[in-house]
Amino acid sequence: MLFSIEEIQNEIDKLVSKIGYPPHSVTVFSVPTNDGTPYVSFENEMYNYVSSERGSEFSRKTTKSIDELLYWIASDFVSNISFQYEFEHRIPGRDGRRMAFPMIIAFMASINKEWEIKAQREIDQTLSNAPYDDSLYL
Repeated sequence: MLFSIEEIQNEIDKLVSKIGYPPHSVTVFSVPTNDGTPYVSFENEMYNYVSSERGSEFSRKTTKSIDELLYWIASDFVSNISFQYEFEHRIPGRDGRRMAFPMIIAFMASINKEWEIKAQREIDQTLSNAPYDDSLYL
């Protein structure tokens, strides 16, 4: 049985409280906002995590696992706050990901130790495709 939007919201609220954020710091939408904000839909006993803008869908992830869905939602939130912090504390001449990526891993570890490993693997994959390059930030 799939979790309802309200149950998903409650779970996300519990998870982000582990990193010091109040309830509804993340809003789980069930319909498109058409500004790129992800929303959750349910089809064929599956969760869909979808982003669309002005009627055009540009991202869809599908899973049966509530853990996977919660990871996607938490990961997006953690990435946003980590890169916002980096932006506010930017160091000229330094790839901003050097600050944001360790924050992402630390936040995910605080939420769920298994998610720390998953986040680290995703970041390692990103860096293997696009290594740090401080010269881009001079």
